[in-house]
Amino acid sequence: MQKSTLETDFSYRLFGSEKSRLIDTKVSEKFATPFLLMLRAAKAAKEFLDNAKANTVTIFIGKGNNGEDGLCLAALLKIDNIETNVIDLSYKNRPKSPAYRFCLNLGINIHKFNANKIPKADWYIDAIFGIGLNRNLTGDYLKAVNFLQCSETKKILSLDLPSGLHGSKGSISDKLVKATATISFLTLKPGLFFDEASDYTGQIYFNDLSINNFFYSSDMSSISKVTTHFPGLSRSAHKGTRGSLICLGGSKSMEGAGILACISALRSGAGKVFWASDTDKLQRPPELIQINPCIKDIQSVLDKNMRIAIIGPGLGKSFDREIEFLWNTDLKIILDADGLDWLSRKKPNKRTAPWVGTPHKGEVKTLLKDKFSDKWSNITKLKKIYGGDWILKGPGTLVSEEKKLWINLFSNGWLGTAGMGDVLAGIIAGLWSSGSQTPFRSGVYLQTQCARYLISQYGAGLTAGQLSEAIGLNIGLIKDSPASVR
Repeated sequence: MQKSTLETDFSYRLFGSEKSRLIDTKVSEKFATPFLLMLRAAKAAKEFLDNAKANTVTIFIGKGNNGEDGLCLAALLKIDNIETNVIDLSYKNRPKSPAYRFCLNLGINIHKFNANKIPKADWYIDAIFGIGLNRNLTGDYLKAVNFLQCSETKKILSLDLPSGLHGSKGSISDKLVKATATISFLTLKPGLFFDEASDYTGQIYFNDLSINNFFYSSDMSSISKVTTHFPGLSRSAHKGTRGSLICLGGSKSMEGAGILACISALRSGAGKVFWASDTDKLQRPPELIQINPCIKDIQSVLDKNMRIAIIGPGLGKSFDREIEFLWNTDLKIILDADGLDWLSRKKPNKRTAPWVGTPHKGEVKTLLKDKFSDKWSNITKLKKIYGGDWILKGPGTLVSEEKKLWINLFSNGWLGTAGMGDVLAGIIAGLWSSGSQTPFRSGVYLQTQCARYLISQYGAGLTAGQLSEAIGLNIGLIKDSPASVR
C-alpha cells in the first residue's frame, strides 16, 4: 500500500463528484468493465488490511457501486481465509450482481442489518455510500453510521469516502462515518480535505485503479514543490533589487500581528519593509522602518522599489482612508483581517492591479453573508463579487492563482493558533516581492513545510513566532529536495 497523501509530496489532480461520475462512466466504456474496476478497488483495500494485519473483518455495504466494492473485498478476503462477514443495508433490494453471486458461491455470510448483532472484528469496512450523498441519513443507515465511529478499540476503513461526506463540498450530513483511514478510488476528491470534513477521514490514501487517462481536466491540483516557484537570489542581490513593501497593520495593543507579518516578509525575500503603525509602546524590531499610518507618510515612501502592500493584520477599524488610498495605487496587495473587514463594508471598485485576499472561515462568512456555503463554491463567489485572487485558510486551504484552483492537502490543528495568518501574509509578500511567479501557492507550501519540520522536531506546541523563525531553513530545504508529479 502506498503512503498516505499527507506523507507524500506529489502533485495530484483532484476531481469533484460530478466529474468523478463522468470519469467512472467513461473509463467503464473505454478501458475496463465496472466489475474489473471494483475488483481493483477491492485489491487495494485488501492490501491495506493485509498491512494492518487484520484477522477478522466486518463489511457494511449499501446498494450502489460502493457496496459492490465491499462485496468484491469480501470475496478476496474469503479466498485468503480471513474471517469475513457482510452486513447488507439493502438486503431486500440487493441486485444479483456478479460481485454478489461471487460472494454467495464462496459461502460468505451476508447478514441483514441488526444493530444488536454486529459481528465483532479487527476492522470494520464502510462501503455504504460513495460520492455525492445529498441527504441526511435515516433508519438502518443512520444506525449503521452511528456504529461506524473509530475509537481506541474500533478501526474503520472507508472505501472512497466516509459515508455521509460529499466528494465536492466536504460538507457533512447530520451524521457521517468517522474513519481511521480512507482510500479514494480512481479520482482523488477535494471534499476529503475541506475544513471539518478532515476530522472524519483519518489517513487518506489514493489508488487510481491503474487508470491514467481521465478524459476531463481536473477541477483543481494539489500544492507541491513541483507546482511552486521560489526565486533564487543572485550574489549581487540587495535590498533595492529585492523590492520594498509596506505593512499597514499592528496598531496599538495589536502590534504582534504587524511584526509577525513584517519579519516573515523579510525572511521570505523582501528587501526592505516599512511598518505603518501608530504604536508608541513597543520597541520595534530594528529591521523594520516604522512610519505613521497616515496617507502623507505612506505616500512619502512609495518610490519605484515599493512593490507590495500588506493591509490589515492587527490594524483595527480606524484606517478606512489609508486602506482606500493603498487600494487605489498600483501596488500588489495582500488583504487580511481588518483589511477584509473594510472590503466587506465598503465594497470598493474592483482593482485592475493584482491582489489577494486571505480570509479564514469566519471572515468568508462576513464577506459572503447569505451566499456562504462550501469552500469550493465560496472561492468562486468571492472572485465573482470582489475580483482578485483568494486563499481560503483552514484545512484544505484553497488557493486561486493563474486562473486555476490549488488545494493544500496538509492540515494540522497546531497551525490553528494566533498569528499564523499574519505569518502567511508576510511569507506571500516576501516571495512576491523577490520575484516568485507563484507567490500564493508557494506561500502556502512554505508555511506547510515549516509546520511539518517543527512538528517532526517538537511534536506539538507550534507558535507563529516559531514558524516564522523556521522560514529561512525551510526555503533551503525546499530548494534542495526533489520534486515529483502524480
